[in-house]
Amino acid sequence: MKFGHFNVIIFLLAIITASCNNKEVRDSKHIETKPNILLLFSDDHQSDLINALGNPYIKTPHLDKLVKEGTTFTQAFTETPTCVPSRASLLTGCSSLTHNSFYPRYSGTGNESLEKWPKTMKDAGYTTFWTGKWNAHGGPERWGIDMQSRVYMGGMGPHMMSFEENGETITGFSSELFADAAIRFLNEEQTKPFFLTVAFTAPHDPRTPPQEYKDMYKPNEVPLPANFYSEYPYEDGYKNIRDEKLLPFPRNVDSVRNEIALYYGMISHMDTQIGHILEALDNSGLADNTIVIYASDNGLAVGHHGLLGKMSFYRHSLNVPLIIKGSGIPKNTKTDAFVYLYDLYPTICEIVGIEVPQTVESSSFLSILKGDSTAVHQYMFGALADLKRSVTTKQFKLIRHYYSKNEMHGTDEYLFYDLKNDPLEIINQIQNPEYSQEISKLKEVLANWQEEKNDFLPNKYD
Repeated sequence: MKFGHFNVIIFLLAIITASCNNKEVRDSKHIETKPNILLLFSDDHQSDLINALGNPYIKTPHLDKLVKEGTTFTQAFTETPTCVPSRASLLTGCSSLTHNSFYPRYSGTGNESLEKWPKTMKDAGYTTFWTGKWNAHGGPERWGIDMQSRVYMGGMGPHMMSFEENGETITGFSSELFADAAIRFLNEEQTKPFFLTVAFTAPHDPRTPPQEYKDMYKPNEVPLPANFYSEYPYEDGYKNIRDEKLLPFPRNVDSVRNEIALYYGMISHMDTQIGHILEALDNSGLADNTIVIYASDNGLAVGHHGLLGKMSFYRHSLNVPLIIKGSGIPKNTKTDAFVYLYDLYPTICEIVGIEVPQTVESSSFLSILKGDSTAVHQYMFGALADLKRSVTTKQFKLIRHYYSKNEMHGTDEYLFYDLKNDPLEIINQIQNPEYSQEISKLKEVLANWQEEKNDFLPNKYD
């Protein structure tokens, strides 16, 4: 991927001066020159479930438009594929092993010494607004959120929600309520640049799309994953969590297809709400001076590998969608460069000209957007409570399962996959002598990373 030959100064000027080209923005809507940030953040969206990214079965016209108008990272990862730690990483720019919000499950209190992304934006003169799911320690104001509307404080629950506003009760479907709050904000006069986050609870279960979207997909017509198993073959300590109990064991083809159809319906309904938000942004006169980001906290299995939930290190759970659109950002471009979800913090800071706080561990990928480099990470690591660690390269993936002394379950074992020859991650090659050199190398790389992060789990390997 190439992004011309101009330097970072020109790139930043293209973004910062974009508002001057729009008379409505210049005259009344926006008196600042820094670009606005609109973060559309979903919950449990598998990265491959966007039509424009190769899935012909799902209807996502508005995400498809974002793909065409921006840059898509096809190898974006969350380090920890579950809500609380993934969001804490996004908002601190740090590994779960640093922000301490996941051990052994969700009992960590969080590392209060870390700078927080919303507060960094607020301190730089941004209005920070949040609507939707809030699944981090403390309330939004504790993290630097100026304004909030229709904030859902739970981890999950029914998508029909009610909020008290101006003395009346507002009830509706979560995605619609959050989109409406964002639209009302965009319709207001903006006197400062804004950092607006719309944190959908969709497509997280319960998978209950409105009837129109439920009818959009027939269970007998949606494809079954090519790596569908009736049961997951490994004891990883997560077989008995709530997510995996949504369907009985062994998995039944018809019941899994029904879940997939409902999952698709949830995504398509959310996509419609995203369309409404982007239309309001266009109508506001602020679109030319706004960076739009679509991402999700983690993926989801829904039948892959015999799993339903997200707490695994396979592509369906560990990889996340990540699309960025804005002035100066290449259009209709896809890159397979490795990036973490929490690389967004320093990247956006660099784009808008804010100093990256010293506590941020992640890496800006602005150089990739500019075409000055093709990679900022050689390895991608995963960490999940006291049960799993992983390391991934472009060709190989090593997963280490641990036996949890806290939970009294799990297994001490390694899994190893050749992603080039087995992209569906079906064949565990850990006992194959042909891969002994690669396995040893990745065991060492993983152990070194664990030591660097002061991992509380042992990093010795066989």
